[in-house]
Amino acid sequence: MSSSARSQGSIDLELAIKGIKGIFRVIVLYALYKLNEAHGYAIKSFINNLLGIYTPSSGILYPTLRELEKLGLITSTWRDRRRVYMLTTRGFEYINNKLIEVESVVNKIKKALDILTNIRFFELMRVIRELWEHNVEIPPRVLENIRLRVEEIIKLLSNIIEVKREQ
Repeated sequence: MSSSARSQGSIDLELAIKGIKGIFRVIVLYALYKLNEAHGYAIKSFINNLLGIYTPSSGILYPTLRELEKLGLITSTWRDRRRVYMLTTRGFEYINNKLIEVESVVNKIKKALDILTNIRFFELMRVIRELWEHNVEIPPRVLENIRLRVEEIIKLLSNIIEVKREQ
């Protein structure tokens, strides 16, 4: 892979991460919109129930809650040794104005996670993680075979997109 292609890949990944982070903020706001007020575990549970197979880690959720608080979209208070979060007026107006858009995004995320589950993506990621943890080198011919199969999958899915566009 050329350094230019590698650089483009890291830029694409960075943009994807920023996009996911933005979507996650909105999902947290949506959770508080639906729950009225909640502590972190209740927010995690709501998101898990909402998306089916994803439960945010504490390392993702709590920094996001702190960010949203700094932005003035949520506030928190201590109650029974737990920090309870709720939308501010500004946060409520923000999510209320974007409710249809947010629910559309949530439905798209559910569909994407369903596809990833059905194609066994998460199992593939588990195997890749094990290979990485055990520092296993994959022979180039195996990587090429995998790349060709991934290209086939991309073509299949791209054909579905083209059919949809033509409708």
